[in-house]
Amino acid sequence: MYTTRLAYVYLTVRHLESAVTFYTRFLDLQLTERFGTTALLVSSENTGHFELALTEGEPTGTTGLGFELASEADFEAAKEFVRLEGVPYKLEDRGVAYVLTLQDPDGNTVELFLDRRKRGGRAFWRGESELIG
Repeated sequence: MYTTRLAYVYLTVRHLESAVTFYTRFLDLQLTERFGTTALLVSSENTGHFELALTEGEPTGTTGLGFELASEADFEAAKEFVRLEGVPYKLEDRGVAYVLTLQDPDGNTVELFLDRRKRGGRAFWRGESELIG
């Protein structure tokens, strides 16, 4: 067998500028390239050319995206930033992770999570979830 890693996600969005603003503002992604109705973005921890490709058009459905936060301080900072901006969100304790869930401008679910498996959390998720806050 061979090994793989997720290299990028491709989303069709209704309004490219709104989507670029959301992902750069709330997820700290950096715009690496723009051409036609497409924008390529990458996170600061990634050495690749892009991780998220956004193309303007009519979405055919919604997608879920997960972004890991490195520390409790980062999780708290993200939570506070979203709260101050007045963006609707949901907080969950899934045992293995704390999860902050948002919706992007096209209704895609965006989860910012803090992995807790090595920080007192459970080893497996098993679908359990508890709303917090």
